[in-house]
Amino acid sequence: MKNDLDKLAKRIEAKHGFRIGKKIYQANYYRGKQPRNAIFLGSYRGKKAALKIYDDPRESDEPLALARFNKINKSKILAAPELYKYEVFSAKRGWLIMERLPAGARAFTSPLAEKARSEFIKVFLEYRKIFPSRPQRKLTLAERLPPEKFHLYRINRWLALAHSHEAESGQVILKANEFNDRFAKATAIIEKEFANRKMIWCHGHFKPPEIFKTTAGKYYLTDFAHSNLYPEGYEFAFIIWADYIMAADWRQNYGKWKKGINDLTKELRPVAGKLGIKKYDQLMKASLLERALGTILADICATDKPKKEKIMRTKLLYKLIDDLTK
Repeated sequence: MKNDLDKLAKRIEAKHGFRIGKKIYQANYYRGKQPRNAIFLGSYRGKKAALKIYDDPRESDEPLALARFNKINKSKILAAPELYKYEVFSAKRGWLIMERLPAGARAFTSPLAEKARSEFIKVFLEYRKIFPSRPQRKLTLAERLPPEKFHLYRINRWLALAHSHEAESGQVILKANEFNDRFAKATAIIEKEFANRKMIWCHGHFKPPEIFKTTAGKYYLTDFAHSNLYPEGYEFAFIIWADYIMAADWRQNYGKWKKGINDLTKELRPVAGKLGIKKYDQLMKASLLERALGTILADICATDKPKKEKIMRTKLLYKLIDDLTK
């Protein structure tokens, strides 16, 4: 049976003239039963194009965010797809027809090899140079919270997801005697560190699979669904989360696994210096703790991953939390 996003794609085809070729991507919201977006290749008014439809439990203004970026972008090496047509139904639901990436364009893959990592960081610095420093829309209630409260709001939302999945599935991964003390120590460090930090306006999802390199050596930034105000340091920890914590082999022993995190943290240090970020070590400790808690609660315990994988990933992250809270 086709899901609602497929049905909506057919209605868009009939009403707006996008000719559907094939679906190339579908993402679900944590558990596999709730599609949150889909991408279809096709054509629009004689041009090769892509249609993205989103229906996400989280707020998104992706078509508007993409349009805003394209309006201000003056970079000669970093672009984003041209926006052809869009419709926003609500704060969480809409669609956009956009330029299809040039033939031969390839995304960075995770975990990044050493050479690709240097190239990725170069693109990140270019993005930070051109991306607006101030919010480009009216802020949400959560974005108006102080940085430490913003992080705690999100962590508690992930806790609710894990709680609901456990209640519905009967599967218990997190035992109170193992989780509660770590949760308390981590959130205390997060609250203390981010009370002295600022919020920054950013793309919100800058990670290897969202960056494409063309055969001509130009780069494309995609997925503007998460443009948001986030606490300082969020993007660094997010890159480590996306490129390594989620993508690396979770069957590794802790020492080898942790080395990957250490290596990326070291690579990002000079980037922080160029962006004027102070007290990098303290910032990264708190930022990685936020990612560790979020990974355990949302990306592990609120999903339908196999139980063995959940247990092994959680053990690695427990050790990381222990290291960071010593």
